[in-house]
Amino acid sequence: MQVILVSSRFSLAKSINVNMRHIVAVFGVFLLVVLCGSSALSWLAVRLRLPMVQTQIESMQTREMEDKEAKARSNLRALAARVGELQARMVQLDGLGQRLSSMAGLEPPARRPEYENEGGPFVPAPIDEKKLEEEIDALSRQVEAQTLSFASMESLLRADMVRRAFLPTTMPVAGPSRLGSPFGVRNDPFGRGVALHEGLDFVAPYGAPVLAAAGGVVVNAGYHHEFGNLVEINHGGELITRYAHMSAIKVTAGATVQRGQQVGELGSTGRSTGPHLHFEVRKNGSPLNPSDFLASSLARR
Repeated sequence: MQVILVSSRFSLAKSINVNMRHIVAVFGVFLLVVLCGSSALSWLAVRLRLPMVQTQIESMQTREMEDKEAKARSNLRALAARVGELQARMVQLDGLGQRLSSMAGLEPPARRPEYENEGGPFVPAPIDEKKLEEEIDALSRQVEAQTLSFASMESLLRADMVRRAFLPTTMPVAGPSRLGSPFGVRNDPFGRGVALHEGLDFVAPYGAPVLAAAGGVVVNAGYHHEFGNLVEINHGGELITRYAHMSAIKVTAGATVQRGQQVGELGSTGRSTGPHLHFEVRKNGSPLNPSDFLASSLARR
């Protein structure tokens, strides 16, 4: 590049050749002057504490500190919310534990006092937010897993309670009675040899109330040529109880009965040698020993 200088002081025009190196050198000198000037101003501001510059620095520091405090408050609010959620979950777990203990017939575990035999001066512990967040996350996962486990246990216990509610465990005869023929092999009372007795015989006064051993639905209520006046109750899951030889029937087929509800009166109808109740428990058509269901009731007699 050629630059021509013209001046009244010169009788002739002068020319200067400018190449890329000259341009780069000039630009570098310019940047150096700017940086030196900025550094000098900063040094002067620090050394001389110029009011305007000092005010700007303090304003920047204040804004930076406020930003940090706002971020810290936001993080603390988030942590507080998560801690509150965990506290609510712990209360829920405590309630589940109490219900499970009650349903299982157990005493709830005694709580240890939170601050038992402790003391000393208060020294604030340093807070590592990242570590605290990790611990809260881990505790939250544990609480969630424990909650699901307790809920599953509660469902199983409730299902078991419902199942037990329909097990025939109540004595089928009201008032005093004695056990006659037990379940199993015996001599036929009509002299026809050895026979299988598929229930229990309860001997009681004629007309004594016959009670449902558990709640269920009456599936049969009528006369049978061997069982006489017969009532059969379905307790769910193909579990059926049978009440035979009664003198009277007090329910009809299709009716829903409650545990301990009267279904008939003791008698001696059908193939019978005297007043008694023949009581059977059958599962899927096969006879079960009623004593296994009435063990606690029989023990109290």
